[in-house]
Amino acid sequence: MNPKPFAYGDFTRVRNTLREALCEHEETYALVTGETGTGKTALVRELRGDLDRARHRIVYFAEARKLGAAGLVRVLARQFRVRLSTCHAECLTQLVRALGEETQKLLLWFDEAHELPEETLAEARALAESDLDGTRRVQVLLLGLPRLRAELMAQPPLWRRIVVREELTGLALEELGPFLEHHFGAGITKRFCEQGLGAIFEHAKGAPGLVLPMCRRVLATATGKGRLEPEQVEDVLQRWELA
Repeated sequence: MNPKPFAYGDFTRVRNTLREALCEHEETYALVTGETGTGKTALVRELRGDLDRARHRIVYFAEARKLGAAGLVRVLARQFRVRLSTCHAECLTQLVRALGEETQKLLLWFDEAHELPEETLAEARALAESDLDGTRRVQVLLLGLPRLRAELMAQPPLWRRIVVREELTGLALEELGPFLEHHFGAGITKRFCEQGLGAIFEHAKGAPGLVLPMCRRVLATATGKGRLEPEQVEDVLQRWELA
């Protein structure tokens, strides 16, 4: 298995858009939505490797639903060596002051942001919009399921500020073969006929993170090393989805 993500067309487009938005245009907010398995987490891992650490400090939250507003401020206060206070407002004020003295930009990345508590999002927004000089020292990237878009649209003052709004849709059908070669090699990929590949694509709805376990399951149940019959592939996929 190849550990590197396969740079499918949609993945590359969104990655390049985010890199330009964050580094060149210094946008305050960016949004990426996509179904489970389309590669949102892989996208931010790759983007993180592209950014200049001398210019950017990234704070990544993987499970947004567990992050309260006070927890967000405490984490950032420790990052910037701000003395924690029992008074939340005082702690926040000191944190804003510390951010104003930083040369690095702070990038707040919230994965699973559809689970982000409303008060935590409000606190992130307060930090992002705290600089009256317009230097945009804090940038917020929200990643989540498609429903996140609707939830943000219900907050017009914030939605209008999110000018970068991207969606990861997954692999195109013609990318499935190269994707499997990237991860399994040409020899194994050739075992799948066109119908079998089509069945995998339909069941996974093009999501790379679903294609891989489906293919592994098909290969694990196959006997011999010959061509996999489409009926065999379909049967395994049906049972995989019911498990």
